[in-house]
Amino acid sequence: MEKKEDISVLKKEYRKKGKQVRAALSAEERAQKSRELERRLFQWEPFMIAENVSVFMSFRDEVETHHLIDIMRVTGKRVYVPIVDKENNDLLLSLFHGYDELEKSDLGILEPRINPSRIKEVDELDFILVPGLLFSKDGYRLGFGGGYYDRLLAKLSPDVPRVGICFEEQVVDFVPTGSYDESLDAVVTDQNIYLFKEF
Repeated sequence: MEKKEDISVLKKEYRKKGKQVRAALSAEERAQKSRELERRLFQWEPFMIAENVSVFMSFRDEVETHHLIDIMRVTGKRVYVPIVDKENNDLLLSLFHGYDELEKSDLGILEPRINPSRIKEVDELDFILVPGLLFSKDGYRLGFGGGYYDRLLAKLSPDVPRVGICFEEQVVDFVPTGSYDESLDAVVTDQNIYLFKEF
């Protein structure tokens, strides 16, 4: 079994690789792949029947989610956007009402301004879309290292599909994991749906 320090070093190397993979795609490629991913997602029954979905606001060269959010809302889904709560080392979920409520966080990521009436408990969700730098073919993800999503996923009911979304280039055979890393149920890309449990 690898030591915690070894895993930390390995994760750092893999994060660098994940950033390079995304950065190698042009803006046009990312836009096209994001649309293809959307089509795949909206044709997938577990997502089609979901009513309360958490999704991240895309940042830099991630899968573009703003258009995805627009379609989700048009099709009647309630959208929940995460807010980083540094004080409690946690992610809050805010019911999304519109882009005018967003502001840039310290990290430059768009987040809703905190409105207590819109902050919801995780048990409201029946589906969650998860970001990451790399995703493995056995259902694990490598994020930026804050552990926010792992802590959020740990609170979810096992019945809630936890699904990574990324470009096909971000799917690899292996990512280094620690004991606190939460697994996913599926990963959807512009080319495939990788399933790690039966739906």
